[in-house]
Amino acid sequence: MVLVMLWKEIIDNLRDRQTVFYALLFGPVLLPLCIGGALVAGLKQATVSFDEPSELAVQHAERAPNLVQFLRANNMDVVNAPADVEDSVRRGDVPIVLSIPEDFSTALREGQPAPLVIHVNDGDKQSSKEARKVSSLLRVYAQTLNALRMQHRGIDPSVFNSIDVTLQDVSSNGFRGQLLASLLPFLLIVAMVMGGFYLAIDTTAGERERQSLEPLLTLPLARYKLVLGKFLAVLVFVTLSSVLTAVSVFLVFRFFSPEMAGGELSFDAHTIFQAWLLASPLVFFISAVLMTVAASTRSSKEAQTYLGLLMVFPMAPFFILQFINIKSVGITMALPMLSQYQLLERVVLQDVINPAHIALSVVGTLVGAGLLLWGAIRLYSRESVL
Repeated sequence: MVLVMLWKEIIDNLRDRQTVFYALLFGPVLLPLCIGGALVAGLKQATVSFDEPSELAVQHAERAPNLVQFLRANNMDVVNAPADVEDSVRRGDVPIVLSIPEDFSTALREGQPAPLVIHVNDGDKQSSKEARKVSSLLRVYAQTLNALRMQHRGIDPSVFNSIDVTLQDVSSNGFRGQLLASLLPFLLIVAMVMGGFYLAIDTTAGERERQSLEPLLTLPLARYKLVLGKFLAVLVFVTLSSVLTAVSVFLVFRFFSPEMAGGELSFDAHTIFQAWLLASPLVFFISAVLMTVAASTRSSKEAQTYLGLLMVFPMAPFFILQFINIKSVGITMALPMLSQYQLLERVVLQDVINPAHIALSVVGTLVGAGLLLWGAIRLYSRESVL
């Protein structure tokens, strides 16, 4: 009887284009492509690579031959600047232009600060990126000239270095790596919610609104079997959505490699599969949440309102963990969603995971799912369910 109810709900909702779109296309395919691709591409755009050769337009390069030689030695292909510098940069014909004023050489000979002008368009990402790269190289060149000036006057340059501070990052991937690592649990959990969202509404509040629930309740079928059949139908769509999302994330990072953003992360098939296994208990918890909340409402619109508000909870750990460092302890690892975020981040970052944390996450999530499912059965056991 439970399997008959399960099959009935699946067939009914496969006819609903909205349910199929959000469960099989939007969450699993479009969401990873839009968010994952945009984030990785944005991090790549913001990352300055000094090993990658780039072209630099220089105005009056003949006034600073040593500077031009230094730039060429640091992977900068120096070319002549266009006639109208400002308009060319504004239109995007060239990203930036380095202008060397007439008094540059004179200021250097007299020991004065030599002027340089970088024409940049801050409204253009490529222009800002190139400006940061050139500015960093010019600071290195300035430090070299300062040291030569002091040596020429018989002064040891190290005299002015009273403190030598070294910033050693012990993380393997830095902030960008942490951001990309948290992207996988975010996409998986949000896709799970989207996968069962409309099915949970239609199979509970939708049936009550269409007045098709009463005939079901008159059948010689225990209420818990009725709820279990509906729960399993939601579970099928949530699980299918999570599997498709894992496949989509794997394919997305074949085109947008995380190494482009400076993070030595792992998004190979083994890592994605391991992450999906750790997140798999959430399919029961999320299905139970959707069923219980939708079953407690009187109409589809009311269910959409409440479940729409619940969409904040899957997203909350993603944003909280970007600003607050929550340690993995017994209490946090027993909390559904938060524990999966922390575990999946460690999988992507290739960190060692404590088996006790996995056990706490699985037990806490399944216990929460069981309590919620019990609440849904209690709701359907009341006559007021109609």
